[in-house]
Amino acid sequence: MQINPLKGFYILTQTGYVVCYATTEANNPNQMAQFLIDTSWDGFRVERVNIPWVPKLWLGKEELNDLHVPKEYVLGAPGKGREYLFEGLVPERISIAIMSLAQCWGSVAHAAIYANLREQFNQEILKFQGVGFLLSDLWAQTTNLSLGMLKFCQAYDEKVEKFGGDMEIPGNIQQAMVASASQLKYQSAKLSKDVCYEAGNLMGGAGLCDNTLMHDYINISRIQEIVGGSRQIQQYIMSRALRTLYKMSGI
Repeated sequence: MQINPLKGFYILTQTGYVVCYATTEANNPNQMAQFLIDTSWDGFRVERVNIPWVPKLWLGKEELNDLHVPKEYVLGAPGKGREYLFEGLVPERISIAIMSLAQCWGSVAHAAIYANLREQFNQEILKFQGVGFLLSDLWAQTTNLSLGMLKFCQAYDEKVEKFGGDMEIPGNIQQAMVASASQLKYQSAKLSKDVCYEAGNLMGGAGLCDNTLMHDYINISRIQEIVGGSRQIQQYIMSRALRTLYKMSGI
């Protein structure tokens, strides 16, 4: 199959392969196909896109021109690509949400350790309300969202096991899971941005220098609302879910 032209972005890896999606008809997602591409093939070009907040991340901008994909590298025929793409959306968004929560926990842990070790006026700064109360609030929000995340993951795993796979889950349940995944991704990314910044701020100058991981947490939290579907995309999915619920109510 010939692919031409196509532009996109992906995270650079050391495997030498990427998974690509393309349609046989312009602007028709129902004709989407899925391919495995060897990055050494003629017609495949990629260059790194630098993101200042996360210099350790290697994001590639790819261009495909007259790229020939052998039949055995077609993972999903036209019409199947979209199905395969959406099959992984819920786990993808949940994995991003879990990463956001991991950043929250890392930031809270750093700030808690610092606030217990750092002394001012002959006492630990944790004992000052301006520090201790804010830190306890960050801790509470992170804990509560983590418990909700664990419950969702448990319910999702049960549904996958019960129905024999992600794509075998009944449509109405799948729709609810998609909406919940968007809610969790949206809330956890937003929380990560706030928790990482506030925790770093509580540490003063120690939260800015590179002798702890706080600067990494703060920088990574800046992009969490973008990756895996931006904030607005998640809000759009949630608003459509509200519309669906309204229709189902019969009001």
